[in-house]
Amino acid sequence: MEEQGRRGARAGKRLAPAVSSVDMVVTLVAVVVVLAGLSVSLIFPPDEPDTPVAHEGRRDTSGTTSAALANDILAPTDTATGEAGGVLVPPLAMEAERQSAQLVCQAQIGTTQFTALSYNIKSARAGSLDRLLGVMERSKATVLLLQEVDYKRRSTGSVDQAGWFAERLGGWGSAFGRNVTFGDGLYGTAVVSKYPILSSENTPLPNIGRAQPRGLLHVVIDVEGVEVSIYSTHLDNTSANIRTAQASRISSILAADPRPKILGGDMNTWPNSGPERILSSRLSDSYVVAGSGGGATHPASRPRTRIDYLLYGGPDLTATSSVVMSEGGSDHLPVRADFTLGGIKTEKCSGDAKARPRDAGKAKGKPTGPASGQASGIASSDAATD
Repeated sequence: MEEQGRRGARAGKRLAPAVSSVDMVVTLVAVVVVLAGLSVSLIFPPDEPDTPVAHEGRRDTSGTTSAALANDILAPTDTATGEAGGVLVPPLAMEAERQSAQLVCQAQIGTTQFTALSYNIKSARAGSLDRLLGVMERSKATVLLLQEVDYKRRSTGSVDQAGWFAERLGGWGSAFGRNVTFGDGLYGTAVVSKYPILSSENTPLPNIGRAQPRGLLHVVIDVEGVEVSIYSTHLDNTSANIRTAQASRISSILAADPRPKILGGDMNTWPNSGPERILSSRLSDSYVVAGSGGGATHPASRPRTRIDYLLYGGPDLTATSSVVMSEGGSDHLPVRADFTLGGIKTEKCSGDAKARPRDAGKAKGKPTGPASGQASGIASSDAATD
């Protein structure tokens, strides 16, 4: 028995390594299988539930029920997320839609019309300020070139006549050119304008001896963003030589002014005379270009000759009509002319005004509306004497 036990023990020792080798092989195979399974799961992950996919503004609805589709179609738009009833709107599409609704403006160059009136008012001594104002209102003029205007003279009521007209025409602007100083006030020419007055200057004109001092009042106005020069004058009534010298001086001043310009006034000279030819060589006569009716302006009670003018020149300014008004109130009849002015900058816009670009509302250029409450200005002439 002991011998058999010893033989069994030796056999057990021989079998032990064989059993351990089998276990190791099984373990290795199991590890390989596990690793292979993990690799496969990483390479081919299991199917997951459908998720929304943005594709041309829509979600992939495959696998969804018809009820879900109906909900997608009928659901209201969510403006916070950009989804409309379950439909995802890509940011680029939203931006394109927003820009298409914006106000798009394009700069353009256009024209405008305005009316000028030249009127020797004789200091309101032949009528009254109210009567003269009625003539101005009926003319529909937006720029008035006035001669024989008083400024606070006691003999005519101590009134700033140009400022008086400007206030009653709706708070327009006015400028006064002093040519003569009396003990009780001033006397000269004036401009009254619905458009803003940017500057004014009165230049003394050549004179001889004891003739009344004369001047050229130059006012720059803003007509819808375009600067226009307005000149009001009253030439000498005693000497053709003085008038010729004064016309020559005016012509040289006009030559140095590049703006569109209007010269109006009582020239005390008839058409085709020397002074008139000097001025017409520089400017066009609105009555010759576009006049109708009788052209005589003096004397008002029985006009026989034309001594009052509205001349014009410069870029983009054209006279379209001219007429002498048959109105009382002075010893001269007023001359009225309509003008077309080019170079007016405008914008043509299309789209949604509420979506106007941020910079579209910025002010461009100079003010375009009429002057409101603009104070009267006095442009003095160095040649004025007591």
